[in-house]
Amino acid sequence: MKQQPGAFGRNALPAAVPVLAAPTAPSGPVPAAIPAQVPAPAPSPPGTAFRTFPGTPAHVSTARRYVTQFLADPGYRHVIDDAVLLVSELASNAILHTRSGDPLGGFTVELGFPAGTVRIAVHDQGSREVPRVLHGNGEGGRGLGLVEVLAADWGITGGPAGRTVWFELTLRP
Repeated sequence: MKQQPGAFGRNALPAAVPVLAAPTAPSGPVPAAIPAQVPAPAPSPPGTAFRTFPGTPAHVSTARRYVTQFLADPGYRHVIDDAVLLVSELASNAILHTRSGDPLGGFTVELGFPAGTVRIAVHDQGSREVPRVLHGNGEGGRGLGLVEVLAADWGITGGPAGRTVWFELTLRP
């Protein structure tokens, strides 16, 4: 993992990513209680979508379904399992380790489609410590290790007021 000021991961998240194509956003109800305290992610490039979820464990499965629906097109089928697993890990981390899991907390899942990839980001409400990849035999702490292994690229941006952990999965030509 290459570290840069204010960004972590293999590379820093680009400020703007060109988008070649994106599926339409899935329709469906928005959660009844969208936390007012979750800041919207920074303006996204065209062809991206995001949805904010309440910061409860039950909404991790809702985030997984959102990603599954968004990637339902046959061109994305080979990345669905990895995308859903990594979103589940990152959303769980946001709830367990940041203020996103506080009462009225929440997290946002953002999907984008830079050339040849699917990019997914989970925005949280910040914490007191920087996320890190853990090694050794301890219980838990393997979510970012999974991201490191499965993603073509990934990183962490932000600070104590809110962080974004993002990853990219490579699409087949």
